[in-house]
Amino acid sequence: MPRGISIGTTHYPTKEAVRDVCRSIVRRYGVGGDVIDPDDDAFLRTLLERHPEYDLKRGTGIAHFRVIAHTDHGRRSVGLALVRLDGEVVDFSWNACLTPLGHRTQVLAALRHAVTDQVAAARNAVLASGQPLVCSITGAPIPSAAELHIDHAAPTFLVLAEEFIAGNGGVDAFRILPDPGAGVSYIELEDKLLEGRWQVHHQERAVLRPVLKRVNLSDLRRADGPGTPAP
Repeated sequence: MPRGISIGTTHYPTKEAVRDVCRSIVRRYGVGGDVIDPDDDAFLRTLLERHPEYDLKRGTGIAHFRVIAHTDHGRRSVGLALVRLDGEVVDFSWNACLTPLGHRTQVLAALRHAVTDQVAAARNAVLASGQPLVCSITGAPIPSAAELHIDHAAPTFLVLAEEFIAGNGGVDAFRILPDPGAGVSYIELEDKLLEGRWQVHHQERAVLRPVLKRVNLSDLRRADGPGTPAP
C-alpha cells in the first residue's frame, strides 16, 4: 500500500501535502472569503469527513466553507470554517482531520452513529409534542429548533456504550468496517448482528432529553464527550 493519505480519489504523498492544499485555499480566498470553487468545496467536504467530531461539526448540514480569523490565548490565526445550512459558522482544524483515531475512539463513534435514528426520533417527538421547548438541564427556554440538541440523561451514552462493550468481549472484539477508500462520513461496525444488539440495548436503556445547544457543547461535552446535535 502506498505511503501517504488519500482525500477522496486524490492521493497525497504526505500529510504536509494536504496541509499545503488547505493553506493555499486560505490564501486564495482570504479572511471572510467563501469557498466557491467546486473542486475546493469537494476537497474540504471530503477532508472534513475524517474529523473525529464530524457529526457534531456538520450539525444541520454544510452549506459551504469560509476562511475565518480567530484569536486563541491572544494569538490571532487564520483557518477554515464550515457554514451550516442554518447559517451557523463552525471552525474546524485540518490537523484533526489528519490524525488517526484510536480503536476505542472508533468503536465509540460507530456505536454513536448506530443510534442516530433513535436520537432523531426523540428530537422529532419533542418538536411534535406541542409543548414549549425547555432545556432539561438549565430549565431555560429553547428558542428554536436550531438551538435544540438531544442528550443522554443518566445513564450517559458513555456508560451505556462501555457496559455494552464489556458485556460483548471487550473493545478488541468490536471490528470496524474497513474504509472503502473514497472517504467516509461516519464509522460503522463490521458485525451488523452486534450492531443490532447494541441498538436494542440503547433503545431499552437510554433516557434522551432536550437540552440547549450551548449546554450540550460545553458542560455536557466536558463530562461525557459531545452529545448529539440536531440531525
